[in-house]
Amino acid sequence: MKKIKIAIWGINVVLVAIILFLVMGKGMNNSSTNTAEKTYIVRTDNSNYFNGIVQENDKRAVSDQPKSEDETLASSRVINGQKVTKGQILFTFYRDMSSDLASANSEIQQAQLAIQDYNSSDQTTADKIELSKNQEALALAQAKLNKINKAQNRTVTAPISGTYYKDDSGRSYIYGSPVIQGNVNEYSLSKIKLGQNVTVIKNDGTKISGNFQQKDAIPYSTHNVSYYHFRVATDTKLSYGMHVQIKTEADGYKIPKNALWARNTVKVLKNGKKHKKHVTIKKKDQNYYVIDGLKAGDKIVLK
Repeated sequence: MKKIKIAIWGINVVLVAIILFLVMGKGMNNSSTNTAEKTYIVRTDNSNYFNGIVQENDKRAVSDQPKSEDETLASSRVINGQKVTKGQILFTFYRDMSSDLASANSEIQQAQLAIQDYNSSDQTTADKIELSKNQEALALAQAKLNKINKAQNRTVTAPISGTYYKDDSGRSYIYGSPVIQGNVNEYSLSKIKLGQNVTVIKNDGTKISGNFQQKDAIPYSTHNVSYYHFRVATDTKLSYGMHVQIKTEADGYKIPKNALWARNTVKVLKNGKKHKKHVTIKKKDQNYYVIDGLKAGDKIVLK
């Protein structure tokens, strides 16, 4: 019986000890929370990101194929991938039209002889009427000759400036200047502002400058959500088909006013230690933005 009383007494002591430990521990935690410094975690900046692909701003078909059985390709003055300018001769064709040329030249000679006869004779009213007819016949014969010459020596020129490309099926095109094409849904359309500067991030991480050049007013798809095309222009020539990321300019990382200490410094909390750091600040309206000196995820101490 005595042993049982001792065992019960021992259990009570252990329970009291556990209760005291929990109560004291909770009190210590409350004390720690109350004395802990207030902090703020830096969130991502307010940049917007869009995807784009490099495509041509214009595309025109050209042909190196003869138009008729009696026409042959005389010369090709362009190779695949070559840069061309508008109006540059790409191909020349030849078609034997000697009989047509002879006929047109004969008509020209007859009209010229008739005009010469008028100049060497007395000029009556009837002669003046005939002269007018001969002059008209001469003009028509000369126009006919020019047309035959063009048909006999036909040329194909570049309709736009760009890059000549012939695909595997034999079709030829002139691709215009490369530009970045993208699309945006109706909820983000207002984030595309014409003329706004952007940063274009290539697939290798290289960054180049650009700006929003165009956005559609009419959606190309209206199934549940409307989508619109937009275009970004850059001074850097990019390869057709390259996928890029487009980042809009941001105000910076927004922070509370009481995160700023003397002389534009903040206190970054890392591994339980405070580190003073100078930052570049921009104030917009009543908000403060860090342009340089912080990154998303940094924990800073508030006053």
